Amino acid sequence: MGLAFLFSLVGLARVASTPSLGVKLAPVSEPPAVRVEQVASTSPNLDRLRPGTVLVAARVNGRRVPLNPTTLIEEPDLLDYRAYNRFLERQDLLYQALSQGRLEVVDADGRRILLRAAPTPWSPALGYALGHAAYGWVALLISLGIWVFSPLRAETRLFALSGLGVFGTTLTLAVYGGRELALDGTLLAWLMAVNHLSVLMVCAPLATLFWVYPVRQGQAPLPTLAVLLALLAWCADLAQLGPGARYTVYLPVTLGFLAGIVIMIFQWFASGRDPVARAAMKWCVLSIFVGSLLLMVLIMIPPALGLNRPMPLFVSLASILVLYLGLAAGLKRYRLFHLEQWWFKTWAWFFGGVLVLLLDAVLVLGIGWSGEHALLVALAVAGWVYFPVRQSLMRYLGRDRDDNLDAALQKLVDNLFTAQSEARIRAAWPDLLWRSFRPLRLVPVAEAPERHDVAVDADGTHLFVRALAHGEPHFRVGYPGDGGRLFRRADLRVAGLLRALTGQAIVAARAREAGAEVERQRIIRDLHDDLGGHILSLLRNAPNDQQAGLARQAMRSLRESLRALDEETVCRLADSVEDWHLECREKCHREAVTLRWHQSLRDRSITVRHDINVRRILGEALTNAFQHANPATVAISIRLSGENLMLECVNDGVPPCRRTTDDVLSGRGLTHMRTRAGELGGTFDFDIRDHKAWTRFSCPLD
Repeated sequence: MGLAFLFSLVGLARVASTPSLGVKLAPVSEPPAVRVEQVASTSPNLDRLRPGTVLVAARVNGRRVPLNPTTLIEEPDLLDYRAYNRFLERQDLLYQALSQGRLEVVDADGRRILLRAAPTPWSPALGYALGHAAYGWVALLISLGIWVFSPLRAETRLFALSGLGVFGTTLTLAVYGGRELALDGTLLAWLMAVNHLSVLMVCAPLATLFWVYPVRQGQAPLPTLAVLLALLAWCADLAQLGPGARYTVYLPVTLGFLAGIVIMIFQWFASGRDPVARAAMKWCVLSIFVGSLLLMVLIMIPPALGLNRPMPLFVSLASILVLYLGLAAGLKRYRLFHLEQWWFKTWAWFFGGVLVLLLDAVLVLGIGWSGEHALLVALAVAGWVYFPVRQSLMRYLGRDRDDNLDAALQKLVDNLFTAQSEARIRAAWPDLLWRSFRPLRLVPVAEAPERHDVAVDADGTHLFVRALAHGEPHFRVGYPGDGGRLFRRADLRVAGLLRALTGQAIVAARAREAGAEVERQRIIRDLHDDLGGHILSLLRNAPNDQQAGLARQAMRSLRESLRALDEETVCRLADSVEDWHLECREKCHREAVTLRWHQSLRDRSITVRHDINVRRILGEALTNAFQHANPATVAISIRLSGENLMLECVNDGVPPCRRTTDDVLSGRGLTHMRTRAGELGGTFDFDIRDHKAWTRFSCPLD
């Protein structure tokens, strides 16, 4: 930085110390000459020249030096080498005269005018130098600022080298480009050599930057090779091999730009499954492509094709700001998830402007329309064709995101209206997040976002969602869209909306459960006080043991129903299995059927609803066996498989008329068993084969 500051001071001092005539000159094409546009009020030649005076030559040491548009050319490398060498010789002669404080010129009428030259504290040349040097300092500060924080990364080194190249390009241009009339020929030759080297050092690093960033595409030292080729082209320029600098400097730069586009395309595919790399790629493509395209179209390509630049060089160099300010943000990966929401919109805006300009140019230059008519047609085409196509494309690109949101909202509505409890809604919360964002990772974490319910990390790869209630886990959602994109600001709003709606669904479920509990307690009281009292009276006044037994059975059924209404009541699985075994043994004893009972269980608790439904499925299975078969043996097996209860009941003695399942599937008993299994979230199956009836049932106990 110290050297850069020193070089800047030396360059600006050289511009300020160059003798000035105090006039503003402009080129004249026919006949070749220069015209006085303006004479400064502080000019030593205020009484010798007037605006409009045409100067055709100068006389230096008895030699006639022509004054023509080439004398004032801003970029001498637009000339071929022969004209360039002649230009340097004439610049040297003119500067010798200026350094002596006197310059004799000849106007279009042949009159000789002796002009005075002296250094001035301020001149247009110094303003030109300051403006162009500022561009270089922007590129230098940004590129070196990035490099200082990561000096060992290949991409920051290339970026820093390109920044140094831009600084060298603009600083040398600042010294010679804004000269009033002439500069020392030797100094000008050195400045042009440094300028060409700097231009080539801008191209080589930027063209190969995407070889190493964001994903390195190979081990080949392509950036080093590009720098060596740039040095080779510079040596060819110094040796003046070829017609001119447009073949040794501008043509290699143009080819390097095209090679950079090819490398950029390969990088685009290489970073496809890494959302952070793809976001950095989008950012860099946006800044580098737009900035480099403007640099190439406005500065490099016209000289390579032998054409004049379309606008002043100072204005064209503003594309450096687009390139380096944008690329700096991309290399630092600062809040890249912001880019996701406007990357396409920026490109659409850019190409919309290009479309209008191209149509206008085609209609004016190709067809010959007037500027007003061409502009109206170009705007009409852009408004009626381009913008509808752009909107359709934007809707198409956002379709997946909308579909995911629709699916998530549909799932949320289903949870709200079909979930039987608050616990079901809470259990469905992770699945709702997954359906909304399709992340690669969805993990519970202990730490919550610091201030907000939902937050995105700095690089946009992870979304943090606060727990629905205290004591529950928070969630960290990583890499949305199956890892194909980063989180956007819209995702924050969606996550916040889903969390808020889920919270409301939980509140609604609590209210629904509270209301249901109140109604259950009322029913329990009514059944206990009213129906229970009547059954007890029947039991006490039963005329015989049979009636008393029926009353006791009704009382037991009533107690089971009352227990089932209280969802918080649980019982031990071992006690329930013992009761099931006892009832099945009594029924088989009454029917003189052998019971083979097998159980493989571990003790745990089950709900009363499980106890009652399994008891009645077993009772219905035995009833079907006794009514529709003539069994000698009934085998019942009960076991636990994980958290699932597995039951199997097999009886023999199936008569020939009932050899197929279709003969009994329409029975009411099977329908009731299937319904009870469904109430528990389980499965039921009935089959007949080998003169045996097989009843299978399973259900989860949690």
